This record gives sequence, structure tokens and C-alpha cells, in this order.
Amino acid sequence: MSAPQTELTLEALTRPGLRGTIRLLGGPGTGKTTALVEAAAGHLAAGRDAESVLLLTGSSRLSAQARATITTKVLAAGEQTVIREPLVRTVHSYAFAVLRLAAQRAGGAPPRLITGAEQDGIIRELLAGDLEDGDASPVRWPERLRPALATVGFANELRDLMARCNERGIDPVALQRLGRRAQRPEWQAAGRFAQAYEQIMLLRAAVGMAAPQATVPA
Repeated sequence: MSAPQTELTLEALTRPGLRGTIRLLGGPGTGKTTALVEAAAGHLAAGRDAESVLLLTGSSRLSAQARATITTKVLAAGEQTVIREPLVRTVHSYAFAVLRLAAQRAGGAPPRLITGAEQDGIIRELLAGDLEDGDASPVRWPERLRPALATVGFANELRDLMARCNERGIDPVALQRLGRRAQRPEWQAAGRFAQAYEQIMLLRAAVGMAAPQATVPA
């Protein structure tokens, strides 16, 4: 049985006390972000707890714009609102905060982000090792791809492939399995490379915990 649906105006959306799941539909430029910002500012201006408001955005640019707009509207309303946590965050920032809190509660070392340049350097270093090892490499890149292993373009494409696989929940073993089913040896090699990459990153994390100077926080 589906839940009842009611069309809401922007005024109704910003009304304090609104409950339930609200779904905003519209193409680019139709005002979805503006409506959410207005709703957040309206709830804060009505005296709602700031910790009950959180907007998640897909980019840092949108996050900064929304944060500035909400702050301006709250100040213009003359409300003395105490804000301890960011009201607007990117999805990535929020996910990292959740992981950091989980590590803190478990008594473990906090996670750290690596820069894109650092990740590129690790990938290119591993590819250089594969190229040097040739047939002895456990990754076993197809012969036709080996001339590309030393290029920046191949490293970038490989990083993008691993990122897309992570987004879709495809781990290195699953990628190898897909490669076997589709008879794509390059997918199998990429899966084996991703396994080696994960092991290297785990090792670097372990070293970083014991010797923080060995890694540079992003």
C-alpha cells in the first residue's frame, strides 16, 4: 500500500512542524536547491534546533552557496541560532565524518583522505612495477595493453574505472568474475590490479597509524 501523496507549495515546505518524506521533482534550474535552502532557513528562523537541519549536496560549490544563503537568511531574520555542526555538507564530507566518528567510538585511528595526486602516484608506481615484471607480474596485463602502462592517460582511466566500480559496489573479485564471464582479460587484470592497490593502501594506513609522519593528511 503506497503512502498518501500531497502536493506542497514552497510556503508549505518552509512551514515549521512539517513531517514526513518530501520528494522534490524538477529538471536543472527549476529551483530544487532554492526550495531546500528556503525550507532550512525557514525552520531555523522559526526557532528549530539547528542540529535537526542537514542539507547534503553533490559538490563543494553547491555546498558553499547553500551555506552562505542559509547564513544570510538566518542573520537577516535576527535569530540568535547556535550552530555547532555544518548545516550544509557534501555527501563525501558527511560520509567521512560518519567514518571518523565510528573510528573514534571503536577506539581506532581516525581515517584520512589522500589527495588525487597521491593516488595517481601510487597507481603509476604499481603500473611501473607491472611493466618491469612483464610476464612475471601477478596482474598479468594483456600484451596489447602493456605499452600503455607507462602513460598518464592509462593511469587516469584505471583510477576512474576503480572509482566507478566502487560506486556500484563492484569489488576487485567481482570485477575479475565479470571479466571472465564477458571474456575480457583487461577487466580481469584491472580487478587483480585493484586487489593489489587495496592491499597497498591498507599497508600504508597501518604504517601511517604507527608513524604519522609517513603520510601527509589531505
